[in-house]
Amino acid sequence: MKYRLLVTDIDDTLLTTDKRITNKVRDAIFKAQDAGVTVAIASGRLPIGVRPYAEELGVCERGGCYLAFNGGLVLDAQGNILHSNVLDRKYLPAICNALRPYDVTVLVHTHDKIFTDNNQNSYAYTEPEALHQPLYLLNNLLTDVDWDLHKILIAGEPELLHEVEPVLKAQFGQELDIFLSAPWFLDVMPKGVNKGVGVRYLAARLGIPTEAVIACGDSYNDLSMIQCAGLGVAMHNAEDALKEAADYVTERDCDHDGIAEVIEKFILT
Repeated sequence: MKYRLLVTDIDDTLLTTDKRITNKVRDAIFKAQDAGVTVAIASGRLPIGVRPYAEELGVCERGGCYLAFNGGLVLDAQGNILHSNVLDRKYLPAICNALRPYDVTVLVHTHDKIFTDNNQNSYAYTEPEALHQPLYLLNNLLTDVDWDLHKILIAGEPELLHEVEPVLKAQFGQELDIFLSAPWFLDVMPKGVNKGVGVRYLAARLGIPTEAVIACGDSYNDLSMIQCAGLGVAMHNAEDALKEAADYVTERDCDHDGIAEVIEKFILT
Protein backbone atom coordinates (compact mmCIF):
# COMPACT_ATOMS: atom_id res chain seq x y z
CA MET A 1 0.00 0.00 0.00
CA LYS A 2 1.28 3.43 -0.95
CA TYR A 3 0.28 5.84 1.79
CA ARG A 4 -0.88 9.22 0.53
CA LEU A 5 -2.10 11.06 3.65
CA LEU A 6 -0.28 11.36 6.98
CA VAL A 7 -2.31 12.74 9.88
CA THR A 8 -0.61 13.49 13.19
CA ASP A 9 -1.80 14.65 16.56
CA ILE A 10 0.18 17.51 18.14
CA ASP A 11 0.83 17.13 21.86
CA ASP A 12 3.02 14.17 22.85
CA THR A 13 2.96 12.94 19.26
CA LEU A 14 4.30 15.56 16.86
CA LEU A 15 5.70 17.58 19.78
CA THR A 16 8.08 16.47 22.49
CA THR A 17 6.93 16.70 26.08
CA ASP A 18 8.54 20.14 26.26
CA LYS A 19 6.54 21.28 23.19
CA ARG A 20 9.21 21.13 20.46
CA ILE A 21 9.38 19.62 17.00
CA THR A 22 12.74 17.90 16.73
CA ASN A 23 14.92 18.54 13.71
CA LYS A 24 14.67 14.89 12.71
CA VAL A 25 10.87 14.94 12.77
CA ARG A 26 10.76 18.22 10.87
CA ASP A 27 13.11 16.91 8.18
CA ALA A 28 11.16 13.66 7.87
CA ILE A 29 7.86 15.49 7.40
CA PHE A 30 9.34 17.65 4.65
CA LYS A 31 10.73 14.52 2.96
CA ALA A 32 7.31 12.85 3.16
CA GLN A 33 5.75 15.86 1.46
CA ASP A 34 8.50 15.86 -1.17
CA ALA A 35 7.55 12.23 -1.81
CA GLY A 36 4.00 13.30 -2.61
CA VAL A 37 2.33 12.57 0.72
CA THR A 38 -0.18 15.12 2.00
CA VAL A 39 0.26 15.98 5.67
CA ALA A 40 -2.53 17.07 8.00
CA ILE A 41 -2.43 17.99 11.67
CA ALA A 42 -5.32 16.98 13.93
CA SER A 43 -5.73 18.32 17.44
CA GLY A 44 -8.21 19.08 20.16
CA ARG A 45 -6.74 22.57 20.23
CA LEU A 46 -8.43 25.66 18.83
CA PRO A 47 -7.25 26.74 15.33
CA ILE A 48 -4.74 29.32 16.57
CA GLY A 49 -3.01 26.50 18.44
CA VAL A 50 -2.75 24.28 15.35
CA ARG A 51 -1.94 26.57 12.44
CA PRO A 52 1.58 27.63 13.56
CA TYR A 53 2.74 24.01 13.31
CA ALA A 54 1.09 23.60 9.92
CA GLU A 55 3.01 26.65 8.76
CA GLU A 56 6.30 25.55 10.32
CA LEU A 57 6.12 22.18 8.60
CA GLY A 58 5.21 23.52 5.17
CA VAL A 59 1.74 21.96 5.37
CA CYS A 60 -0.01 25.20 4.46
CA GLU A 61 2.19 26.09 1.51
CA ARG A 62 1.84 22.55 0.12
CA GLY A 63 -1.93 22.44 0.21
CA GLY A 64 -2.33 20.44 3.39
CA CYS A 65 -5.07 20.93 5.94
CA TYR A 66 -5.48 20.97 9.69
CA LEU A 67 -8.18 19.81 12.06
CA ALA A 68 -9.06 21.67 15.24
CA PHE A 69 -11.46 20.90 18.10
CA ASN A 70 -11.01 17.12 17.71
CA GLY A 71 -12.16 17.21 14.09
CA GLY A 72 -15.09 19.53 14.78
CA LEU A 73 -13.45 22.05 12.47
CA VAL A 74 -11.49 21.28 9.29
CA LEU A 75 -9.56 24.15 7.69
CA ASP A 76 -7.60 24.46 4.47
CA ALA A 77 -4.15 25.96 3.97
CA GLN A 78 -5.59 29.50 3.89
CA GLY A 79 -7.56 28.99 7.10
CA ASN A 80 -10.89 28.70 5.27
CA ILE A 81 -13.44 26.48 6.98
CA LEU A 82 -14.05 23.31 4.99
CA HIS A 83 -16.18 21.47 7.51
CA SER A 84 -17.71 22.48 10.83
CA ASN A 85 -19.78 20.87 13.59
CA VAL A 86 -20.97 22.91 16.54
CA LEU A 87 -22.32 22.08 19.97
CA ASP A 88 -25.79 23.35 20.80
CA ARG A 89 -25.31 26.10 23.41
CA LYS A 90 -28.23 24.70 25.42
CA TYR A 91 -25.81 22.12 26.81
CA LEU A 92 -23.51 24.68 28.44
CA PRO A 93 -25.79 25.51 31.41
CA ALA A 94 -26.74 21.85 31.79
CA ILE A 95 -23.08 20.77 31.90
CA CYS A 96 -22.16 23.58 34.30
CA ASN A 97 -25.03 22.64 36.59
CA ALA A 98 -23.99 18.97 36.63
CA LEU A 99 -20.44 20.01 37.56
CA ARG A 100 -21.36 22.21 40.52
CA PRO A 101 -20.39 19.60 43.14
CA TYR A 102 -16.93 19.19 41.64
CA ASP A 103 -13.78 21.29 41.89
CA VAL A 104 -13.26 21.62 38.14
CA THR A 105 -13.00 24.48 35.67
CA VAL A 106 -15.12 24.80 32.51
CA LEU A 107 -13.45 26.39 29.49
CA VAL A 108 -14.88 27.41 26.12
CA HIS A 109 -13.22 28.67 22.95
CA THR A 110 -13.51 30.87 19.94
CA HIS A 111 -11.09 30.26 17.05
CA ASP A 112 -8.37 32.27 18.79
CA LYS A 113 -9.25 32.70 22.47
CA ILE A 114 -9.89 30.56 25.54
CA PHE A 115 -12.43 31.66 28.16
CA THR A 116 -13.63 30.68 31.60
CA ASP A 117 -15.46 32.36 34.45
CA ASN A 118 -13.63 30.31 37.06
CA ASN A 119 -9.86 29.92 37.26
CA GLN A 120 -9.92 27.91 40.48
CA ASN A 121 -7.51 25.14 39.44
CA SER A 122 -4.09 25.28 37.85
CA TYR A 123 -5.04 22.85 35.08
CA ALA A 124 -7.18 25.60 33.56
CA TYR A 125 -3.94 27.30 32.49
CA THR A 126 -2.40 24.24 30.83
CA GLU A 127 -3.82 24.92 27.36
CA PRO A 128 -3.32 28.72 27.39
CA GLU A 129 0.28 28.31 28.54
CA ALA A 130 0.99 25.71 25.84
CA LEU A 131 -0.37 28.14 23.23
CA HIS A 132 1.36 31.16 24.78
CA GLN A 133 -2.07 32.76 25.07
CA PRO A 134 -3.86 34.41 28.00
CA LEU A 135 -6.83 32.81 29.70
CA TYR A 136 -9.70 35.27 29.34
CA LEU A 137 -12.06 35.58 32.31
CA LEU A 138 -15.76 36.21 31.74
CA ASN A 139 -18.19 37.36 34.39
CA ASN A 140 -20.53 34.47 33.67
CA LEU A 141 -20.22 31.76 31.01
CA LEU A 142 -23.96 31.23 30.93
CA THR A 143 -24.78 34.84 30.06
CA ASP A 144 -21.63 35.97 28.25
CA VAL A 145 -21.17 33.15 25.73
CA ASP A 146 -23.13 34.15 22.61
CA TRP A 147 -21.17 32.27 19.95
CA ASP A 148 -21.32 28.74 18.61
CA LEU A 149 -19.16 26.28 20.54
CA HIS A 150 -17.26 23.38 19.00
CA LYS A 151 -16.57 21.78 22.37
CA ILE A 152 -16.69 22.30 26.12
CA LEU A 153 -13.45 21.58 27.97
CA ILE A 154 -13.37 20.56 31.63
CA ALA A 155 -10.05 20.89 33.46
CA GLY A 156 -9.21 19.33 36.80
CA GLU A 157 -7.30 16.77 38.82
CA PRO A 158 -7.02 13.50 36.86
CA GLU A 159 -8.50 11.44 39.70
CA LEU A 160 -11.48 13.80 39.88
CA LEU A 161 -12.10 13.72 36.13
CA HIS A 162 -12.25 9.93 36.26
CA GLU A 163 -15.07 10.44 38.75
CA VAL A 164 -16.77 13.14 36.69
CA GLU A 165 -16.63 11.32 33.33
CA PRO A 166 -19.17 8.56 34.13
CA VAL A 167 -21.48 11.08 35.81
CA LEU A 168 -21.65 13.20 32.66
CA LYS A 169 -21.93 10.16 30.40
CA ALA A 170 -24.88 8.88 32.42
CA GLN A 171 -26.66 12.21 32.00
CA PHE A 172 -25.61 13.27 28.50
CA GLY A 173 -24.06 10.21 26.86
CA GLN A 174 -26.99 9.68 24.49
CA GLU A 175 -26.65 13.21 23.12
CA LEU A 176 -22.96 14.11 23.47
CA ASP A 177 -19.54 12.46 23.21
CA ILE A 178 -17.53 12.79 26.43
CA PHE A 179 -13.95 11.57 26.69
CA LEU A 180 -10.55 12.34 28.21
CA SER A 181 -8.19 14.10 25.81
CA ALA A 182 -5.47 14.26 28.48
CA PRO A 183 -5.42 13.05 32.09
CA TRP A 184 -6.41 16.56 33.22
CA PHE A 185 -8.84 17.40 30.34
CA LEU A 186 -12.34 16.06 29.75
CA ASP A 187 -13.81 17.03 26.37
CA VAL A 188 -17.52 17.39 25.64
CA MET A 189 -18.26 17.18 21.91
CA PRO A 190 -21.27 16.99 19.62
CA LYS A 191 -22.41 13.38 19.21
CA GLY A 192 -20.44 11.55 16.54
CA VAL A 193 -17.89 14.34 16.04
CA ASN A 194 -14.30 13.24 16.52
CA LYS A 195 -10.93 13.12 14.81
CA GLY A 196 -11.91 9.99 12.92
CA VAL A 197 -14.87 11.76 11.32
CA GLY A 198 -12.61 14.70 10.43
CA VAL A 199 -10.01 12.43 8.88
CA ARG A 200 -12.61 10.56 6.83
CA TYR A 201 -14.02 13.87 5.59
CA LEU A 202 -10.57 15.14 4.66
CA ALA A 203 -9.56 11.92 2.91
CA ALA A 204 -12.76 11.93 0.86
CA ARG A 205 -12.23 15.58 -0.08
CA LEU A 206 -8.70 14.77 -1.25
CA GLY A 207 -9.86 11.65 -3.11
CA ILE A 208 -7.71 9.40 -0.92
CA PRO A 209 -9.09 6.07 0.35
CA THR A 210 -8.83 5.61 4.10
CA GLU A 211 -6.66 2.56 3.42
CA ALA A 212 -3.99 5.00 2.20
CA VAL A 213 -4.09 7.08 5.40
CA ILE A 214 -1.62 6.91 8.28
CA ALA A 215 -2.90 8.40 11.54
CA CYS A 216 -0.62 8.89 14.56
CA GLY A 217 -1.60 9.74 18.12
CA ASP A 218 -1.10 9.14 21.81
CA SER A 219 -4.30 9.84 23.75
CA TYR A 220 -7.96 8.85 23.99
CA ASN A 221 -9.17 11.54 21.57
CA ASP A 222 -6.92 9.99 18.90
CA LEU A 223 -8.59 6.60 19.10
CA SER A 224 -11.23 7.28 16.44
CA MET A 225 -8.70 8.31 13.80
CA ILE A 226 -6.37 5.44 14.72
CA GLN A 227 -9.24 3.05 14.11
CA CYS A 228 -10.39 4.58 10.80
CA ALA A 229 -6.96 4.87 9.15
CA GLY A 230 -5.38 2.24 6.94
CA LEU A 231 -2.43 2.36 9.31
CA GLY A 232 -3.23 3.44 12.84
CA VAL A 233 -0.11 4.31 14.79
CA ALA A 234 0.20 4.68 18.57
CA MET A 235 3.24 6.40 19.95
CA HIS A 236 5.47 4.47 22.34
CA ASN A 237 4.26 6.90 25.03
CA ALA A 238 0.57 6.43 24.13
CA GLU A 239 -2.23 5.38 26.44
CA ASP A 240 -2.65 1.58 26.63
CA ALA A 241 -6.08 1.75 24.97
CA LEU A 242 -4.50 3.35 21.91
CA LYS A 243 -1.72 0.79 21.74
CA GLU A 244 -4.26 -2.01 21.85
CA ALA A 245 -6.21 -0.50 18.93
CA ALA A 246 -3.19 0.45 16.80
CA ASP A 247 -1.76 -1.41 13.84
CA TYR A 248 1.71 -0.26 14.84
CA VAL A 249 3.28 1.05 18.05
CA THR A 250 6.45 3.09 17.60
CA GLU A 251 9.66 1.91 19.17
CA ARG A 252 10.59 5.51 19.93
CA ASP A 253 8.48 7.94 21.91
CA CYS A 254 7.65 11.56 21.15
CA ASP A 255 10.88 12.75 22.77
CA HIS A 256 12.95 10.51 20.50
CA ASP A 257 11.60 11.18 16.99
CA GLY A 258 8.70 8.72 16.97
CA ILE A 259 7.00 10.41 14.02
CA ALA A 260 10.25 10.28 12.05
CA GLU A 261 10.32 6.52 12.71
CA VAL A 262 6.86 6.17 11.15
CA ILE A 263 7.78 8.18 8.08
CA GLU A 264 11.04 6.33 7.55
CA LYS A 265 9.41 2.92 7.97
CA PHE A 266 6.18 3.35 6.04
CA ILE A 267 6.68 6.22 3.59
CA LEU A 268 10.31 6.79 2.66
CA THR A 269 11.02 3.10 2.12
